[in-house]
Amino acid sequence: MMQLALYKGPAQNRWHQLAHRAVCLFTGSKYSHVELVINGTACSASARDGGVRIKQIDLASGKWDVVQISGDEGRAWDWFSIHAGQGYDFAGVARFIVPLLPHKRSQWFCSEAVAAALGLPEPDLWTPQMIFERYAG
Repeated sequence: MMQLALYKGPAQNRWHQLAHRAVCLFTGSKYSHVELVINGTACSASARDGGVRIKQIDLASGKWDVVQISGDEGRAWDWFSIHAGQGYDFAGVARFIVPLLPHKRSQWFCSEAVAAALGLPEPDLWTPQMIFERYAG
């Protein structure tokens, strides 16, 4: 079973509130982060956690919208297992504002990692909102 978990807040502290609002503003979304949940385990890339990671999160906190999706769970799990530990792509997030910034293939932001694991084309162009619309819209 796979799900998308989309972070809608509220954020915990001022820094996280600012980052949440900025991402939402520049992507035109109420979501600032996306997780791919595979059999109850959250997979994504997170600035807080230093990059690509697999961990347990509390989806019942009221801060997440959770949507069932279909797809190749094994492929997605393998993608996160292979890329776990790779860095967070801060420049990738900033490319939504300044498109000329370089793209590093060894670093990932949340929706880029989820899009790549789902096999979507050009994963660095996807936002949490776009993934939501593709699978649940």
